[in-house]
Amino acid sequence: MIEFDEEQPRRQFETLIPLINVVFLLLIFFLLAGTMTPPEPVAVALPQGELNDRERDLPATLIMEADGFVWLGDRVVDAKISGPMVERYLGEQGTKRVAIKADQEAPAEALLLLMEGLREVGVEQVTILTERGK
Repeated sequence: MIEFDEEQPRRQFETLIPLINVVFLLLIFFLLAGTMTPPEPVAVALPQGELNDRERDLPATLIMEADGFVWLGDRVVDAKISGPMVERYLGEQGTKRVAIKADQEAPAEALLLLMEGLREVGVEQVTILTERGK
């Protein structure tokens, strides 16, 4: 008669290996996906808007800090003298459309001076970005 060896019981921790592999793949995916967008050069607290009227794909974004200084890409200028610098920046960006991210603590006078400068250099459309209201 033929004798068969008894089947040895499987170790239970082997079934966890595929689960561990999936968890590590998800970890790598989220690490890569979280770093795709470049960080802003300055953190600003946006005011909350009443409507959900986000506009997408604005190529030229100007960031105004709470002290009234304006970031044009990686350059910082005072809002009072921003006209020629904005014109050069828009020429580099190839657009006449602008989005302004102004800190909610930024002085209104500085924002008005910036918008006046934008009008003088021929900007066609200005969008002021806000946070979505609650």
